[in-house]
Amino acid sequence: MKRALSTVLALALVVSGVWGYTQYQEKREYRTFLNNQFHRMYYDLTGSVESITSDISKLMVSSQTKENVVLYSNIWQNAYNAQEKLSQLPIRHAEITKTEKFLSQVGDYTFALAQRSIEGHQLTEKEIDSLEKLHNYAQELTTDLHDIQDTVLTGLVLPGELSKEGGRKLNKQAEEKNPIQVKFQKFEERMVDYPELIYDGPFSEHVIAGMRPRLQGDKITEAEAKKKVESVLGDKKVDKVEKLTNGRGRIDTYSFEVVPENKKEGKSNPVYIDISQRKGYVVWLLNNREVEKKNISPKQAIKHATKFLEEKGFKNMVATYTLTNYGGAALINYVYQQDGVLMYPDLIKVKVALDNGEIVGFDSSHFLTANYKRDIKEAKLTPEQAREKVSIRATIEGEPRLAYIPTSAHGEIYCYEFKADYKGDTFFIYINADTGEEEKILKYIKMENGSLMM
Repeated sequence: MKRALSTVLALALVVSGVWGYTQYQEKREYRTFLNNQFHRMYYDLTGSVESITSDISKLMVSSQTKENVVLYSNIWQNAYNAQEKLSQLPIRHAEITKTEKFLSQVGDYTFALAQRSIEGHQLTEKEIDSLEKLHNYAQELTTDLHDIQDTVLTGLVLPGELSKEGGRKLNKQAEEKNPIQVKFQKFEERMVDYPELIYDGPFSEHVIAGMRPRLQGDKITEAEAKKKVESVLGDKKVDKVEKLTNGRGRIDTYSFEVVPENKKEGKSNPVYIDISQRKGYVVWLLNNREVEKKNISPKQAIKHATKFLEEKGFKNMVATYTLTNYGGAALINYVYQQDGVLMYPDLIKVKVALDNGEIVGFDSSHFLTANYKRDIKEAKLTPEQAREKVSIRATIEGEPRLAYIPTSAHGEIYCYEFKADYKGDTFFIYINADTGEEEKILKYIKMENGSLMM
C-alpha cells in the first residue's frame, strides 16, 4: 500500500513539475513576444521621427516642386505612422498629448503644403520659418527617443514589464518615474513655445478651438457615472456595478464591470462599460454573451440601434454599413449628419444581438473626439462640375451627396460622394467639393453577412 502511495505521489510530482515547466515556458514565450512587440513598435516610431527630421531639412534647401511633393508625402506618411506607434506604446496618453498633437500637425501641415505645391506655389518665408521650428522639435524628439532606446537596451527599464497591460501597473510605473515616462514629460515641457500653424487645414489652431465640445463641461462624479451605467443597461438587468479604474487619454473615463442579474444562473457574461468623465456619455460597452438563435432581421437590428442612440443623446445619426453575422450580432456603423451633409469622421459603432435586439457592443470614441458643429459653406463646384471629374469609365448611379471624409492625418475634407458602377462592381468616389481633386475611392463589397467598404 505504501509502495503504491509513493508511486502515485511520485507520479503526481512529475506531472506537477511538467505542468509547472510548461506554464513557465508559456509565460517566458509570452514575455518574449511582448518584448519583441515593444521593440518593433519603438524602432518604427524612432525611424519615422528620424525620417521626418531628415525630410524637413531637405525641404528647406529644395527648389524643385516635384521633389517637394515627394518629401511632403514621405513626411505625412511618417507622421501618421509615428502617431500610430506612439499610441500603442505603454505610456499614459495624458502625458504625451503635446507630442501626439505635434505629430498630427506635422502630417497635416505638410499635406496642406503639398496641395499648394501641386498648384505651383513656392514656400513663403513664414512657411519656411514654421518648417524650421517643426524640424527643431523633431530633432529634439529624435534625440530623446535614442536616449530612451539606449536606456531600454541597457536594462534600466524592462520592456517586458512596460509591455504588460493594465492600468494599475502603468500608474505604479509613473509613480516610480520610469525613464521613458520622464523623457516624454521633459520633451513636452520644452514645447512651451510650440508654434501655432495657421493654415487652411483641419488641425490649425482656429479649427481645434471649435472642436470637442462634446467633452467640454463639468466633470461628473464616480457616483453619477455609476447611475449612468444603471440607466444605460436598465436597473432590472443589473445585479452589481464594480469600479475598475479611471481611463486617461483622448477621453477620460470611469470604467466599470457590471454583473447582470442572471449571472449567478450562468446565463450571461460580465458587461464592461466606460462613461466619459465630462458630461457622462457612454464611450464604450461590451457584452460578450452568447447568441444561440437569430430571431430578428438586420433591418430590425438597425431599428433597435437607432432607438438606442436617440435615447442616449446621439441625435441625427445615419446608418451606413453593416455586418450581420458578427458572433450572432449585427455590427452597424453610424455617421453624423448636419444640414444634410454626412460627417464620416463622426463615427459610432453599435453591435446588436440578433436574438432579442439587445445592445451588446458600442463605441462612440471617434464621434466624441471629432464631432462639432461645422461651418458648412457652399461648395465651390456644382454637382455637375464635380461629376465631370469622375472617370468616364465609371457609370454614376443616382445623385451625389455632400460629405466630410477623414484623412490619414486625422483631418477632414469636404467632398461630393458619387456612387458608381464599373463592370458589375460598385465604388464610392469622393471628389473635393472646392478643388475638384479626386480624394478617395472605396470599393463597396456586398457579402452574405452584410456590406463593407475597402
